[in-house]
Formats: sequence, structure tokens, C-alpha cells
Amino acid sequence: MKPATRWNLFALSLVALLLSSWLTIQKWTGSIDSLAGCGSGSGCSNVLGSKWSMVMGYIPVSILSCLLYLGVIASLWMRGEWVNWLRSLFAWILLSAAIWFIGLQLFILHTICPYCMVMHGLGAGIGVLVLLSRIRAKSAGAGFLLTLPLAVLLVASLALIQYYGPAPDTHRLENSSAAILESADPIVSDVHAAGQGRLLSFMDDTKSYRIESLPHLGSTDAKHVLVKYFDYTCEACFEMHEYLDALLLKYSGQLAVVVLTVPLERDCNPHMPVGLEDHANACKLARLSLRVWKAQPEVFAEFHRNLFDCSKQPYEVAEAIAYSLADPVKLDSVDNAWIEAVLQQNVIDYASLARDTPVMPKLLIKKSVLLNGKTKDLDTLEHLLEQQLPMERL
Repeated sequence: MKPATRWNLFALSLVALLLSSWLTIQKWTGSIDSLAGCGSGSGCSNVLGSKWSMVMGYIPVSILSCLLYLGVIASLWMRGEWVNWLRSLFAWILLSAAIWFIGLQLFILHTICPYCMVMHGLGAGIGVLVLLSRIRAKSAGAGFLLTLPLAVLLVASLALIQYYGPAPDTHRLENSSAAILESADPIVSDVHAAGQGRLLSFMDDTKSYRIESLPHLGSTDAKHVLVKYFDYTCEACFEMHEYLDALLLKYSGQLAVVVLTVPLERDCNPHMPVGLEDHANACKLARLSLRVWKAQPEVFAEFHRNLFDCSKQPYEVAEAIAYSLADPVKLDSVDNAWIEAVLQQNVIDYASLARDTPVMPKLLIKKSVLLNGKTKDLDTLEHLLEQQLPMERL
């Protein structure tokens, strides 16, 4: 190997090693959390909060990267045919892992973690450099290609262990009393508590909701009422919706959920960062949802489910569904001022609740308990609710 190539590989491997070490430290200390959800900065949360970021649920994949890059660095100053074989193996592993983990983000998780992409980009670059150096030196030999299936087998084995092994927790419980909800406009300050009927209080009685006046699923007489802040264009919110739907059926009469949509789109939510993508039409869908609720509450549950299914389609599809389920005359007569007031209050609440943890969905469980992000599965959510609320299995 030429000295220039050796030093280039050393520099790239050192940068990759430092980045992998930093990700490992951040992961273990909680500075980069494992929350799965949508919102500001949640791309890395969704990737690092998935089962693919860990081995057996508690070993960060970045540790394996550290060991691999240390091996590459050490091999640069070793000699012998077995070293050439080892370098080829390292190179094929880095290329295989880069293809797998980049594809995972693009086609399975549908979200990107910039730190991870940089690390895998460095790995792919190192792999290509090592393989090219062997070809140019005419020292490829049989081991050059024989190490390829071994590398693919090792990466595939890692993926299988991750898939079938335990997944890390992807949610966080907080004391919601620390979140002081504010209202910038006195006109909307009491919109969640306006109207008649049952009044629910959260956050040490600093925030109230009138269940009959707000979009909700389940009976207004349910013993336990949750409040969910979400966005129809958020994949994690959709998964939590499915979990909650199953629990509403299982604990029929005991559980209800007030559903407050917070669009993750700057058109109506100034708290969203510039350039946040994947939430097109979120504002329109939120307003349409509120319009259907206000016009005809009895069809809201069905429309709510349909809206998640068609959130990625043109807005006209959702609008057509709304007018097919609800009375068009009632829909057109809904007061737009009420829609805007509720939507504005939802956004204001989110801004307060998201100060420390910006991801959605957010679920108020009882007086001062807030769940951030989605749970890794239905069983985890059910177990969590059973710990917080005295519910009887049906």
C-alpha cells in the first residue's frame, strides 16, 4: 500500500472512529435520545430510536463501528498476506453495512439521521479506497472476492439479530406540571375549556379540557381520559393512533382520548423550523378534521381513521371523504373562527410542551404525566397505562 493511500485511509478512519465514539457517548448519556416521533430534529431520534440502532436492545451499533474502524487503523501498519485478507474483509463489511443502513433509512424508516449518513458515507469511502488499493497493487488474490460473501453474511446476521432481538424503548415519561402552558391571545385562552359538560384538568389543574366540546374518541363518561397532541402527516402519530384504537376497543367504556391536532407545518405553526419536510397539507388536514368534528361529531371517528390513511395523498382526496361522510350543508356552515381558535391553542400548547422534547405525538395520561414519542409497540403502551391508571381488563 502506498504511503499516501495509507495516510488517507488513516485520516478517514480516524474521523469515522471519532464520530462513532461521539454517537456512542451521546446515545449512552441520553444527549441523543431514542424517542421515536415527528417534529423538530426528530430524524435522528427516529433512526436512533429504532431497533436498528441497537443490538439486543442495549448495545449501540456505533460500538461495533468503533471496533471496526480501530481494526482498519491497526491493519494499516501490519504486513503479511493475512493482513490483505483482513483489510478486504473490513472493506466489504463497511460497504455492505453502508448499503444496508443507508437503504434502511431511505426505504424502511423513511427518515434520515445526518450523523449516521456521514458515518456510513465515510465507511463506504474507506471500503472503496481499500479495495482500489489492492486492485492497483495487483494483490487482490482469491481472498479479495472470498471475503465478500463472509462480509455480507456478517452484516445480514447483525440485521437478523436486531430484527428478532429486543427493541429499545422509544418513549419518555415526564412530569407535565413543569410545562407552563401559555396563551398569547386571550381570545383563544379558554377555547379548550369552553362549552358545557365534563371538564378535565391536567398539569396540576393549570390546564383544562371540555371533552364534549373537543374532538375525542370513546365515551365522554369513560373513567380515564387521555389527551393526545398529534399530526395527521406524522408516521409515529399514526402508529400511536393504531395502538390507542386497539386499547379503546379492549377497554371500552373505561378509556377515552381527546385528539388535538398540531400541524408540523410552518404555514400555521411558527414553531416549526424552516425546511422541515414530509408534512405537506398538515394545516389543511387539521382544519378539515376540526370542521368535520364541529359539523357532525358522530362521523368524526371514521373520518379520523380515514384521514391518517390518505394523509400522503392530494388534499382533495381527504376533502372528498369529508363531504361523503358529513352533511355538506353542515360542513360549510361551521364557524371558521372556532376552527382557527382551537388550532391556535393546540399550537400554543405544543410550544410549551415541546420546550425540552419537541417530538410528537404527546399524550397527557393523568394530572401530571406526559408521554413523549411513540412506544415501541402496543404491549408497551398498554403496560404503561396499566401502571399509571387503574384499568380492568375486559
